[in-house]
Amino acid sequence: MKFSTKKITLLALCIAINMVGSWIGVVVKLPIYLDSIGTIMAGFAFGPFFGILAGLITAFVNTIGDPIALYFMPTQLIVGFTAGYFEFLKRDNYISKFYLTPFMSIPAAISSALIATYLFGTVTTAGSSYIVQALRAVMDLPDFLIVFIIQIITDYADKLISILLVSKIYNMTAFQNILKN
Repeated sequence: MKFSTKKITLLALCIAINMVGSWIGVVVKLPIYLDSIGTIMAGFAFGPFFGILAGLITAFVNTIGDPIALYFMPTQLIVGFTAGYFEFLKRDNYISKFYLTPFMSIPAAISSALIATYLFGTVTTAGSSYIVQALRAVMDLPDFLIVFIIQIITDYADKLISILLVSKIYNMTAFQNILKN
């Protein structure tokens, strides 16, 4: 948990990556979020504490472009912790990512579904909110259940894409050399 110039610099880069990803997701209204790529990178590179720290700072900074981002801080913290804690997610094995991603995506989906349902009445700035509203119009199910189903699908897709991207970068020799030096 020692801070160094390299860790602080890479942490800032991870937060900037989260900001850009979040902005793309919100502006284009994608059904995935792209706001935790940097959080996952910080967790992979430096462990759970730095993953949580990246998620914490990201939640505050992302309110610049997305006013409700702060409320989803628990989800960012879960992603940061799981990225640093579950070492097996770092492996450079694409097949395993498909069945290991739920270790991150399911807790994140539960957190996001609770927040979206009970704080925002199912309407958020995310593109997945459009899918939720369409299903609410045609299905007679509790709001939480509809949001949770969509969150499970979209969080899985979002985290799978993010983990595949980050693990590829993390396992590159050049990135490993940056971490060592």
